[in-house]
Amino acid sequence: MVPSRRPTVLDVAKAARVGASTVSRCLRGGPYVSPEVRQRIMDAVHSLGYEPDEVARSLRGGRSRSIGVIFPQIANPYFSRCVQEIELEATRQGSSVILLTHQEDPDRQSKQLAVLRRSRADGVILAAAPNSDMEKLRRELGTMPIVALDRPLWDDADVVMLDHRHAARQATLHLVQHGIQQIACVTANPSIYSFQQRIHGYQQAMQEAGLKSRVIAASDYISLQTEIANALRSKHPPRALFALSSMATVSAMQAIRNVQPDNPSEIAFIGFDDVDLATLVQPPMTVMVQPTDLMARESVRLLFKRVGSSDPFPVQRIELGAMLIRRNSCGCV
Repeated sequence: MVPSRRPTVLDVAKAARVGASTVSRCLRGGPYVSPEVRQRIMDAVHSLGYEPDEVARSLRGGRSRSIGVIFPQIANPYFSRCVQEIELEATRQGSSVILLTHQEDPDRQSKQLAVLRRSRADGVILAAAPNSDMEKLRRELGTMPIVALDRPLWDDADVVMLDHRHAARQATLHLVQHGIQQIACVTANPSIYSFQQRIHGYQQAMQEAGLKSRVIAASDYISLQTEIANALRSKHPPRALFALSSMATVSAMQAIRNVQPDNPSEIAFIGFDDVDLATLVQPPMTVMVQPTDLMARESVRLLFKRVGSSDPFPVQRIELGAMLIRRNSCGCV
């Protein structure tokens, strides 16, 4: 009969006719437990519905076997893909993931860090909110190991991110090579570090080509769609758009189709990240693709290296390159 209260290790031991220490050793995967005894213990675990108390285990062993991930949001395809790969890698390392979002709000970010402290997370992977108070963030983290993903923190914090400037410069120069001069880059939330760096890369390429930069920005992606549409209807419209994120890509494509529903291909276009419909729209979309899976895996690897090391090692700053996938929207045939 299953006890009405939550079953304990003593209940499992009694049902399996062994000592409590043998049950603990078996569940930890320890040696010196015969196959027959192990089977009796696992049968008792399943019949009783026993679940180990991970909090108590962390208090005894100093590790919770969980890591925190705090991202802006998971509706963004880039971050949702990162979460998927982080969870797979953490599982391979024997840990679970506590996923939280800050919605680009530093105050909400502080509350989520408090959740991780109460949960005794072993460390955190963070894409920090814009305008974060770094000294306050340091205090909130305490001794918790951290790896920054996509957006760097302070100089002595590990970071894994894209070489944002080079990627944006590469995309812009590709449009220039097609003979296009009126190129605008489009983004929402331009205060976010990664977008700031991509704007700089775009501006650098335009300056190198002797062309005038034009940044179309807004506070959110709905407003961005309106701003792009207004620019396309203006007296001197851009002849090409470079979108700085997957969500900006969607805003730009919607604006183009609203303004020029009969001939959207008149506007050359390069997006960021290979969105699901990139090959299905007409013309197929040229994109800059981030090595998202590799970035996620590297962040987990670095975090577990920090968590598992008692000796300090040099700060790791990993910047990875993007790849231009040429399709037809940029002018390639």
